[in-house]
Amino acid sequence: KVMGFGETDVSYNQTYPLPEHRSTALANQAAMLYVILYFEPSILHTHQAKMREIVDKYFPDNWVISIYMGITVNLVDAWEPYKAAKTALNNTLDLSNVREQASRYATVSERVHAQVQQFLKEGYLREEMVLDNIPKLLNCLRDCNVAIRWLMLHTADSACDPNNKRFRQIKDQILTDSRYNPRILFQLLLDTAQFEFILKEMFKQMLSEKQTKWEHYKKEGSERMTELADVFSGVKPLTRVEKNENLQAWFREISKQILSLNYDDSTAAGRKTVQLIQALEEVQEFHQLESNLQVCQFLADTRKFLHQMIRTINIKEEVLITMQIVGDLSFPGSAQRVAVLFWRVGILCEKSFADHPRKHVYISSKDHKASDSRHY
Repeated sequence: KVMGFGETDVSYNQTYPLPEHRSTALANQAAMLYVILYFEPSILHTHQAKMREIVDKYFPDNWVISIYMGITVNLVDAWEPYKAAKTALNNTLDLSNVREQASRYATVSERVHAQVQQFLKEGYLREEMVLDNIPKLLNCLRDCNVAIRWLMLHTADSACDPNNKRFRQIKDQILTDSRYNPRILFQLLLDTAQFEFILKEMFKQMLSEKQTKWEHYKKEGSERMTELADVFSGVKPLTRVEKNENLQAWFREISKQILSLNYDDSTAAGRKTVQLIQALEEVQEFHQLESNLQVCQFLADTRKFLHQMIRTINIKEEVLITMQIVGDLSFPGSAQRVAVLFWRVGILCEKSFADHPRKHVYISSKDHKASDSRHY
């Protein structure tokens, strides 16, 4: 039962889809598993194969974990009396692995800090840019928080017993290879907090206006097609446009199809919108409409409104939920580090109690009800 713990509880794993974030995705399960193992100490003492499996899954690149709200544990110290657990941890604590992890997080933190500073430039995070780059922005936010988490946990004073030679050696290795600078890490924390806050507020605003804007774009696109149908009917004169009943009927049909798009069925509406955009591109090419700039402008405007509909329909609450989970602040390891985070808490946690139930409702809706039941 202990070994099966967390196997099907993958509610949070969807938030961290990349393999390099696996230990962060499993951090909550790892903390609970750490506690549960003390109720079955024989596993810690003698079950080397089981302990190796546990370490390989939950602790391949981390050995300082947060149990609950800033209470941290260094597994090197905690598992010292247990032979199987201590042996299983040796691969993780090998200096070459320590060096690899520290160097990796140094590189990641430098890269994402440059990205975040670029995003925070005045006027960079515009609505259109955000909607076109949701995966990129979320990946940056994940990398920032994962790097901050690992560096704060593994460089904390509480993570190292100064009287233990092995502890000191591992700590010195991390400080050297991660090029650790507390000021730079603190600045990354503040910049990430600001980036996360701006992104959250933008998404909240866009979610509140989502349906209104989508209906507006739909109406505008349909009206453009109706006007263009009138142009080809000969009723509405336009320079150098001859009457064409086939095109008139076709554009009226496109107008009806745009109006028929259903906001409540976002998947079908998105797929149909893509098809309409392709159809408008093809009609412009096959019927040689490029020669008339006014007709081309009508088509371009309609495609623009349809693209805006796709962007708008892709504004989902799941993005806010993901940011809520990724921005977890429960891992600092000392009172001083918690104090350092007050600025971020003040900005980001104003509505955290309101967001918390919504987060769990979302997670439970993702076909994990049986898993949630077993977990709780």
